[in-house]
Parts: sequence; structure tokens; C-alpha cells
Amino acid sequence: MLPIVTQAAARAQLLRHLTETLRALPAELSLALWHPDLPKARMHDGVTLFGIPFDDDDADGDEGGDVGRSAVFDIGYWVVGTTPDTSGAYLDMVMRVWSDRGWTTRTFRDSPPLDGFAHSPDGYGFSVRQSINGYLSMSGTTPPFMVDPNPGDPFPDRIDHPAGEL
Repeated sequence: MLPIVTQAAARAQLLRHLTETLRALPAELSLALWHPDLPKARMHDGVTLFGIPFDDDDADGDEGGDVGRSAVFDIGYWVVGTTPDTSGAYLDMVMRVWSDRGWTTRTFRDSPPLDGFAHSPDGYGFSVRQSINGYLSMSGTTPPFMVDPNPGDPFPDRIDHPAGEL
């Protein structure tokens, strides 16, 4: 069973995973909620999806347990710097990055629009997909967390390539 994390910690780790994936890709790429070639196709700025009642007896060690609601956070970005002609190659690169990290990966299609999925050992889920017109997007989902009043920092509208950052 994965450790129970706060909403803020889960979201911060998701942002780290997305940034580290981007760091392993060519420097011309970035992630953005909007794509310059698709001005009407803005991605949502993240959504919290509520789940079933969550009993954290095991987490805090008390016998009474706290029953609350669990949730996951999901966000998607366009992969800016790809084109319909290059998106298949970049999708393969993303899948290789995830596989090289030891994440469980899978694909379902051999012809466009392509998609790939990954699951990290710490419980995060990711997808990379070609749109019907060939543009590439990447999304990530946290593992379940206990709903709390502090969601953490908002996700950025754009994640520039972290090349050169330490």
C-alpha cells in the first residue's frame, strides 16, 4: 500500500515528475495549457476528482480512524515544440524516458493517433497522446490523497524546459 500523502505533497511530486520527464527530452520542448497552433484547444488547469470514503486507520495508528474523502489531482498539457509530423517520434521518446526510469508502460495503438501510458512506482499515472490532428499532449494524475483545505501551489500554465537548471 502506498503511503498516505497530503494533497500539497501529491501535487508537488506530480509537478516534479512532469518536469523531470521534460528535462530528459530535447530542449526545444515545453509543456503548456495552450498550444500556439491550437488557440481554441486550451487544456484545463487541473482538476481534483473526489473518490470513495477513505479510512486512514493504518495511517495514524489510532483505533477510531478518521473517515474522510479521498481524491486525485489530474492535469494535462500540450507538448509545445512538436508538430504533427514529429509527434510520433517525440511520443516514442517520452515512452522511452518513462521506461528507462523503471515505470510500467503500455501502448494500445500501432497507428495514429498514438498513445502511451505509464505508472510510476510511487503511484502516479501518466499519458502521452497524439490528437486526431497530430498534436501531442501529456497528462499526469496523483495517487489518492486525503482531501484537506490546503491544495498546495497552483500548477503553472507553462513548464519551460529545465535545461541548465541544477
